[in-house]
Amino acid sequence: MKRVIQIFLFLSISLCVSAKEYHVDCNSSLKGDGSLSKPFKTISDASEVLQKGDICYIHAGTYRETINPKISGTASNPIVFTRYKEDVVIISAVEPVQAWQKHSGNIYKAKVNMPLGDANNVYFNHNKMQIARWPNKSDDDQYALDAKYIDMTKGSYSMSFISNKEIPNIDWTGGIIHYLGAHSGCSWERSITGYDDELKRIIFDTLPDKWPFGKTHSPMRYENGHRGIFFLMNKLEALDVPNEWYYDEHKKTLYFYAPNGENPSHAQVEVAIRKITAQLNKDHIHIKGLNFFGGMISIKGNYNQVTNCMVKHGAERLVNNLKGAAVSDASIQLLRGKYNLIRNCVLEHGSVNGILLAKDATHNTVENCIVQYFNTVGIHAYLIGSRGSDNKFIKNSLYGSARDGVSISGNNSEFAYNHVQKCLITGADGGLFYVTGNSIPRNIEVHHNWFHDAYAAKHAGKKATGVYLDNNAAGYTVHHNVVWDVEWGGLHFNWDALENNIYNNTFWNTGPMDQALIDCWVPERNGVQTNVRNNTLYNNLSDVRPWWNSGNGTKYRVDDKEYLGPEADNIFKNNHQFKNVPFSTEVGNEFMLNENSPAIGEGRKIKGITDNYKGDAPDLGAYEFGGEYWKPGADWKPEGFAWTPGTDYLNVSASFNKTTN
Repeated sequence: MKRVIQIFLFLSISLCVSAKEYHVDCNSSLKGDGSLSKPFKTISDASEVLQKGDICYIHAGTYRETINPKISGTASNPIVFTRYKEDVVIISAVEPVQAWQKHSGNIYKAKVNMPLGDANNVYFNHNKMQIARWPNKSDDDQYALDAKYIDMTKGSYSMSFISNKEIPNIDWTGGIIHYLGAHSGCSWERSITGYDDELKRIIFDTLPDKWPFGKTHSPMRYENGHRGIFFLMNKLEALDVPNEWYYDEHKKTLYFYAPNGENPSHAQVEVAIRKITAQLNKDHIHIKGLNFFGGMISIKGNYNQVTNCMVKHGAERLVNNLKGAAVSDASIQLLRGKYNLIRNCVLEHGSVNGILLAKDATHNTVENCIVQYFNTVGIHAYLIGSRGSDNKFIKNSLYGSARDGVSISGNNSEFAYNHVQKCLITGADGGLFYVTGNSIPRNIEVHHNWFHDAYAAKHAGKKATGVYLDNNAAGYTVHHNVVWDVEWGGLHFNWDALENNIYNNTFWNTGPMDQALIDCWVPERNGVQTNVRNNTLYNNLSDVRPWWNSGNGTKYRVDDKEYLGPEADNIFKNNHQFKNVPFSTEVGNEFMLNENSPAIGEGRKIKGITDNYKGDAPDLGAYEFGGEYWKPGADWKPEGFAWTPGTDYLNVSASFNKTTN
């Protein structure tokens, strides 16, 4: 036995001694050997020689390549890619454009290969530019659609064309239409196959007769006083204001109207060439302290770590001719793999997802990250989305989405101590937390989060809610959350949502005072009446408003039978409403119950939920008086990155009246 231990120790020491440090410097002019004095010029050079336990130190500069390790590390000897000392390192998916020539007026042109199709993009000093469009954008707000309403007279719209009398006289054939229907739940884009200037009509391939198109997100749907809004893009003739660009694929020529009409030769203009900046298909790879621009970090391996990194414009693309309502592109995507860790990262700006975990990505953790300004196109994309099982999302700060904020639907997952805000900016019929299901309980815990600030745009109607357990969602335990400043109820169920537990949440200012706290839609489907049933709701606190409103128009309504009386389908006890605000509204102590709050001691004991209560009985709502004052969201200050992060994620917009109706 002693001999075995000696051999083990010898092998362990040998492995540690054999681990090496390699250096990479893109500014090096020599063919190096990876030493500090003779560094490699590219990360790819280092990847060819890295072995288990090796560290790749990357020196300051912009590296226009993809981190793609060739072998795996081990738990005790991971392969590490990190910056050298405090150097600022950018891994870039874009390439500079040079040799500009004047085309006409303030429009310049340059020969360049842009190979990514719907993911083609142009950046000016690291700011994303706008593909040529009509109507022009009025400002730099990526969520502002600046769109037109389609005509609604009979014969002016269909599943294959829309009309508008203001469309300029351009042959739009070959361009792209971006459309958001009156229901406003999901946008779509289509290639324009024809244009009739006399009728001012845009023609495209007939939309599929199924969701998300069909009668839900198409001109056939009339709602909110219109049949949809649209804008047109991707024609050279539409390039007429600063910040716009157009790429002629046949001529391999980029046309660009730079900000302020300046000569683009005097600035840094770059175009997207690669979609991926780091490809982690191996195991036990650690990436620390790096910056990524213009492309995704894609993970398919196990036990990888991405920590203290920043990703800017990681997933920017059009969604032209999609057959559905979602894409897998994300600033950080986990397509498969287990026990990966994303921690203390900043992700900013993307037309689709921030962080996305596919169904084959399980047992992963996303912790203490700042994710903001995503899903500008308004499809089913999220700041964080996950379909994989056993994933954990802890203490993240999430801000800004055209539609939903978060969607966690993988079995046995946890979403806790996160701060989610400012979603449903241009869309509707969604939530800060949004899921659909299949009526099979999933054992997902959503606890100790803040959800606030969801107000849909005028064209979308008032359908922006807090926690939305949509069609057939089952097996969610939602407890100790705070939901406020939303316009369409704090909690929403839809058909056959069942076996969900809603405990000790604080709901406040969730719509006008006649807006019910809980809304449901229970339509008849395939001849069978749906219903929301077998849900348990205890110890929830709210201002004064109708508790519950549900039904399907006037045909089938259940209303208060959902929670009172012998016909109730759900258990609804120890939930209270208060005319006066029963908690603190002071900054840094929001929502903690006041000393004499009538919510103290009015709760019901729930095993595993209220175990640490003070006094004779638990309190109502999300905070226990005298207990821990927990505050959700990232708890660190992001510094030392290539770009200064926005501070919107720190907002705590709070609209609390001293009394309610």
